[in-house]
Amino acid sequence: MQYGANKFLFTGDAETRAEKDMLAVHLIPKVDVLKVSHHGAKESTNANILSQANPTYAAISVGTDNRYHHPTAEALNRLKKVHAKIYRTDEQGTITFSSNGKNIGVKEVK
Repeated sequence: MQYGANKFLFTGDAETRAEKDMLAVHLIPKVDVLKVSHHGAKESTNANILSQANPTYAAISVGTDNRYHHPTAEALNRLKKVHAKIYRTDEQGTITFSSNGKNIGVKEVK
């Protein structure tokens, strides 16, 4: 989604194969906000998609103490390598990103 100069990428539950397919057809732009795929599973949000998207912010929708132990250390480390500011619903609660087409605001509601 693009609003003015701001770009958002919502990846749903995409994992490595879907991410490779998106990259192969040049669907991944540089984005301001990345909704991290598959709750931060180790098979998602791989290094190739992150180097292409290079997000400023990364939002991870994940339940507290979930049985899958998401987000994984691998996914978090990949996000840190691209210097994305990470927001997690298990830590910050509801996360709202707003845009005026130039600037992005972030609001956390625990």
